Amino acid sequence: MITRRLRPVVGIVAAAALAVALVSCSGDGGTSPTEPGADPNTEVDAAGIATAQAELDKYRQPPTWQGPSEPVSTEGLEGKRVTYINVSSGIPVLKYWADELKAILADQAGVILEEVDAKGSVDEANRGFQHAIASGSDVVVLVALFPELFQQQFAEAQAAGIKVITAQSGVPGNVSAGQDAEVSFDYVKVGELIADWFIVDSEGTGKATLISSDDVPASQPQVQATLDRVAELCPTCDVKVEDIQIPQWETSVATLVQSTINTDPERTYFLPLYDGQGLSGIGAIRAAGAGDRVTMGAFNATPGIVEMLLDPTSGLGLDMGGHNEWWAYAMADQIFRVLTDTPPIENYNVGLRIFDRDNAGELIVGDDEFAWYEFDGYKDEFLALWGN
Repeated sequence: MITRRLRPVVGIVAAAALAVALVSCSGDGGTSPTEPGADPNTEVDAAGIATAQAELDKYRQPPTWQGPSEPVSTEGLEGKRVTYINVSSGIPVLKYWADELKAILADQAGVILEEVDAKGSVDEANRGFQHAIASGSDVVVLVALFPELFQQQFAEAQAAGIKVITAQSGVPGNVSAGQDAEVSFDYVKVGELIADWFIVDSEGTGKATLISSDDVPASQPQVQATLDRVAELCPTCDVKVEDIQIPQWETSVATLVQSTINTDPERTYFLPLYDGQGLSGIGAIRAAGAGDRVTMGAFNATPGIVEMLLDPTSGLGLDMGGHNEWWAYAMADQIFRVLTDTPPIENYNVGLRIFDRDNAGELIVGDDEFAWYEFDGYKDEFLALWGN
């Protein structure tokens, strides 16, 4: 019952495989994800379901500020330059982060951000480092790429006086690859909450396909956290893992979903890591007219996708959000700190909130694309830290 399929991508598979091996040595679990399989002789664990329900109830509520209290000055930073190396600007949430951060840096301190789209390629990311050094950047931000693959580039940039910040590598504050700072959602908690939702929604009897993406550094800790949580709380649940990497999201996720609907009709849950990864799968669910019997749960609550919770034909049952604008403010704060030699923040505790069918009615769709979090106090908190 334990299966794990890999769908390699020409050009980045060797690098991705090396990165997974490196992350398994330095991450939380230190092992490849192990999938739980349902034992037909095991009874549903009511206590496990209750534990999962309690966490869901907590994270359905608006988040609260748990960020830093140490101030950092933005004076004298005008004209400083940031090279922002994005794993793929074609992924909606990743493009949003880049655009929002660029605006915050410019508005609050006159700092200039230049985005480099790595297009999922280590070679393109390396060229981004070369450009940063040649253009006299003050900071490099490496987003959603494996830090362990760039230790030489980190050292070269730092030797040129450039600070290096990694982003969304899975574990907040992990600077084991030699970078100066890290800004990440807590992807272990994200993985656990996705498991909690699956357990409760399926009443402890669900069968799921967890869609990983091993070319994304946050994938391994999030996947492992989901599998560990299911194994702990739901012995009657069944989860298998399929790996689909970034360049294949648009085509292969839809194919996987369609094939599973047709050949494994009892496997009714799909758990892609990110809603952008699952978007084509939602299209497949709609095409099959399966929204009433197939359910998808994912992370990011990307504007334009999270609203699909209100559409029963989409099959979307969970879109948990890490507040994306909040994250952009946190990254701006970290950039200000490394530019001023202020000690970096280990964990910004960027707010997480669960949106599912039980609270989808609270989604506020309109001009403020993050109004549904019902908390925007992080802006005032950061502005106060910056003396603005």
